[in-house]
Amino acid sequence: MTTRPRATLLAAALLASGLAPLALAAPATAAAAKYADDFNGDGHRDLVLGDRAATVGGKKEAGAVAVVWGTSKGLDFTKRTVITQNSPGVEGAAEARDFFGAKVTTADVNKDGYADVVATAPGEDAGTRRGTFTILWGARSGFSGGSSYAAPAGDDRVTKDVAVGDFNADGKVDVVSVGDNYVWYLRGPFTKSGSRGKATNLDPVDGEDIKPELVVSGKVTKDGTADFAVIGYDGDTATHRVWFYRGSASGPVKPPKKYGLPASSDLAGASATIADFDKNGYGDLAVGVSRSGKGGAVHIRKGTSTGFAGTVKTISQDTAGVPGVPESVDYFGYDISAGDTNGDGYPDLAVGAPTETLGNEFWRAGAITVLRGGASGITGTNSRQYDYTAAGLQRPTDESDSWFGASVLLRDYNHDGRAELLGAAPEIGRLHLFPGTSSGPTATGSTTLTVNDLGLGARPWFGAALAD
Repeated sequence: MTTRPRATLLAAALLASGLAPLALAAPATAAAAKYADDFNGDGHRDLVLGDRAATVGGKKEAGAVAVVWGTSKGLDFTKRTVITQNSPGVEGAAEARDFFGAKVTTADVNKDGYADVVATAPGEDAGTRRGTFTILWGARSGFSGGSSYAAPAGDDRVTKDVAVGDFNADGKVDVVSVGDNYVWYLRGPFTKSGSRGKATNLDPVDGEDIKPELVVSGKVTKDGTADFAVIGYDGDTATHRVWFYRGSASGPVKPPKKYGLPASSDLAGASATIADFDKNGYGDLAVGVSRSGKGGAVHIRKGTSTGFAGTVKTISQDTAGVPGVPESVDYFGYDISAGDTNGDGYPDLAVGAPTETLGNEFWRAGAITVLRGGASGITGTNSRQYDYTAAGLQRPTDESDSWFGASVLLRDYNHDGRAELLGAAPEIGRLHLFPGTSSGPTATGSTTLTVNDLGLGARPWFGAALAD
């Protein structure tokens, strides 16, 4: 890993080498970070997108992170910032196949009133260790540098996924980073100087034998402390499982509770989120497994006072009310995101199926289905599908192999109480935003952005990782 001194990352100097110039408007005064994705403290959500495929300074697949700034009326796509490992004040240097921005998540890590971006670089070499994550520090002017962190020991590919939260109730944000064989619990505080708290491997060699793929955090129980779940392969039983780590004053409770997942060939193209879909006060776990059964599925476990319920609700395109029919190449559940799309107070669930075929003509065009939350949790009732046949959505010349729905996000950017739907079509370099309405997202008045529109270069495709 090549390092450079940390310095203040001034907005005017945020020029990503090899990428488009930046533009942003700073608020007059900084306010408390009301949202986990308000990076400049102006009270509006901002959009962050990781592009692991970006070429930076001639280095292919070095990776980049793009931020679109929010306003009182929603996202302003003319105001954006692109950050790479070559940006001033960001520790490290852009190198081929670093894949910076492969995964991105957000939180006010240092509790300074400005949300921060946690971006992984799974291809980064850090001595004998493989993979780092960088915290890009939010600031009134946009961002103020970035600090890089690697695994404390071992040669594990340590940043397959990350999750953030206060897992020991000490008021400081912690990070859980998973690799091929380890689950690292890294305590806060994380600082701009690059320091952090104590590190603990929650899955030692003689432990649970977890081979993680995903980690997701949220408040499952009603004790107010953040919890997290690891999804991966259990080497002891040769099955896929969920391991639930409940947060407590002494840190994540061990041993974790274990839950099975319905059979699937593997967890490639899997995703997860935690949300209270039935508004009973407990966070529910939704796991999208695109290779589960025929065509993929979402498996949901209700939250309880001690973890997750023993029963699993499975929703697929074979579920009553869900549009489409299950086909082996759909990859339903490839990415999922939770948010209230119609303002009824219940979180809904967006489910990407990037290889959904439209009719007999457009192979792997992709689609996104929005499943409704309610008193019974997530069901197929009133669900809706969004694809390139929707009136009002800008269609590409040939949407075949677009992989629309490979990354999805539900967020309320314009403060109307209804989440907009964002869906990426990475293979053709498109990002689509569907406005929210009282009946859910609509293609009418939708916005389409290209890779170049996002400041990520003149390319026909991109990495397109929307935040967890």
